[in-house]
Amino acid sequence: MSNTGLRLVILYADVCGSTRLYEKYGDLMARADIHVCLDLLSVVAKKHEGKKIKTIGDEVMCSFHRPDKAAEAAVEMHQALREAGEEKRFQTGELHIKIGWHYGSVAYRKDDIIGEAPMLAQQVINMARRDETLSTRRSIDELPPGIKCTARFIDRIEAVDGSGDMDVYALPWDDDDREATVMSGISCEITSGRVHSALFLRYRDQQIEMNADRSHCHIGRGEDNDLVVQGLFTSRHHAEIYYRHGRFHLSDMSTNGTGVIHTGDDYVRLHREEKTLNGSGTICFGGEPGTDPEAAVRYECVGAGEESMCPA
Repeated sequence: MSNTGLRLVILYADVCGSTRLYEKYGDLMARADIHVCLDLLSVVAKKHEGKKIKTIGDEVMCSFHRPDKAAEAAVEMHQALREAGEEKRFQTGELHIKIGWHYGSVAYRKDDIIGEAPMLAQQVINMARRDETLSTRRSIDELPPGIKCTARFIDRIEAVDGSGDMDVYALPWDDDDREATVMSGISCEITSGRVHSALFLRYRDQQIEMNADRSHCHIGRGEDNDLVVQGLFTSRHHAEIYYRHGRFHLSDMSTNGTGVIHTGDDYVRLHREEKTLNGSGTICFGGEPGTDPEAAVRYECVGAGEESMCPA
């Protein structure tokens, strides 16, 4: 082991939904697209003074000497993949990634990098969802003010290296997301309240149960979504529901917005925003239930130890 005093950014970028690509398009086509994707990510890292350390299946591991370069590379990685999808460079359609990075101490064990930075970066990317870049507060504090002010608090967790609690933040890469975050400032609210063990989604003859093992559900009219909703105003990739630390969160990614009616409450419209789901109610993709009844999905959150009250 050597270079124990060295500090680096370790960044992981992981192709989302790769298992589904292999199942739908076969090994040859899926492997070819993932290879193109990882090569593209490596080129972006090099452009921002980074270095590809290795690829691990559908994931690339990169290092940077400067946190600001890692943050810039993460933004361009997302943007480059979106542009590549628009240019039809992938046989399987659009590809999406999630990114996690941390700036900290590293050490070399032969050809492998170990230590705080890779360990915490891996913990962070395991929390990330599609199209998201997560980092730690310790890393965010090293960024220039212009980038730092866009960070949005996600959660406080226990660091796996035994260093105590660790605050995790999301860094936006889309212009709309960046503007919305700057307008709202850095939020430091920690998720609290009732813990849920499952979420049931029902749409026409489709039913999906989400839980800690099935923690993400992509929703839209595109056939590559987990829940396909054929609404008049539903975007191809409209929204996502994800499970994080005992709660289910709905994130809108659409043009027309997503509505939520919690039983007994008023209608709430989300546009490039997120909301924690509670109890039961209706999610409307692109409009209110009366505007487009065909795009209404029933949901029910189930607490630990409870059973669903809704019939299958």
